[in-house]
Amino acid sequence: MKKFNKVDILGVQVADVSFEDTIDYIVDAVKNKEKTSIFTPNINLLIAAHKDKQYKDVLNTSGLLVPDGKPLVWTSKWLNQPLTEKVSGSSLFFKLCEVSAQKNMRVFLLGAAPGVGDIAKQKLEKQYPGLTISGTYSPPFGFENDPDELDKIVKLLQKSASDVLVVGLGAPKQERFISKYLKAYDIPVSLGLGSSIDYAAGVQKMAPEWIKKTGFGWLYRLLDQPARLGKRYFSEGPLYFMLIAKQIAGNKKAKAVRMN
Repeated sequence: MKKFNKVDILGVQVADVSFEDTIDYIVDAVKNKEKTSIFTPNINLLIAAHKDKQYKDVLNTSGLLVPDGKPLVWTSKWLNQPLTEKVSGSSLFFKLCEVSAQKNMRVFLLGAAPGVGDIAKQKLEKQYPGLTISGTYSPPFGFENDPDELDKIVKLLQKSASDVLVVGLGAPKQERFISKYLKAYDIPVSLGLGSSIDYAAGVQKMAPEWIKKTGFGWLYRLLDQPARLGKRYFSEGPLYFMLIAKQIAGNKKAKAVRMN
């Protein structure tokens, strides 16, 4: 597998990778049948990793961490290690479906509410002729603590003979599941992509591409779901930038010590 330079942001090793690099990485992994996981850290995931070392380890032992959000790109510049570009998880999902149709890669959708995956399957296979959604499943609440349910899911994934698994269970649940069961369900590429299945089904609105490119996709989501996202954004945003300021100061101090 191709290796990429990494930028340490709050202890999380984010890859300096482009959108096209990420797609190529997925295609190569499927072709070579190499098991790998791809996660999309944003401010929310970085704060969660800061608070939970075990979760940080889950992220850092994945195959590829792509920067899902302009704030990470801005941060990398402040750290004097600029990332190439933002790689939006939702945009990556739709491009992955397009490429999967072209390359005959089978995609399984795990997550979202009951019935949503089936709607997404119908819409995606219509939107991308030749795409095979090899299966969908919505785990019940609390499945992560139910050994019988987890065994059922692993066997379902094994039997699907999929090339790509898209998990939309929300962070940190989706990353923990993939990290723990990646080898057991034997699918080459697994991605934690949050609300992407909901976007594909049309049950959640996705910010237009032009808004994403400006770095204000978060504001679009906040206005669409203020009750769910308001508290998170207004508490985690200031904390993130405070921690980044501390990291920058620490880096400068370490550099000064090395020069003396």
